[in-house]
Amino acid sequence: MKTSTSYLLAVACSLALIGAVQADCCRDSLTLSYAVEGGTCSDAGGHSGTEGCTITICADGKAQVGTFCGRGTCFLFGCACKGGCISGNWKQSFLDINKDHKITVTGEIWNS
Repeated sequence: MKTSTSYLLAVACSLALIGAVQADCCRDSLTLSYAVEGGTCSDAGGHSGTEGCTITICADGKAQVGTFCGRGTCFLFGCACKGGCISGNWKQSFLDINKDHKITVTGEIWNS
């Protein structure tokens, strides 16, 4: 009986892993460096550092919450997120959201 249960458990785990491998992964994010004229880094949701403001965003231009840019919870490696990946136009979405602040993007680093 233990062998049957172990076998079924192994098959179930294998099928779950196959599903996760084939699923979309939401690991990408974008770290922006920027300056705010007449304001502070937090006005746009970022943090101040030695070289100005920084924020890590998802495709919708909003600050990344958690480890991945999925609409809902994701499996361990950022795949098969409930609701799929957050979509948008990355840097342009960030600028559009913060159009009331005079923001100049000074650098960007893609993270995956």
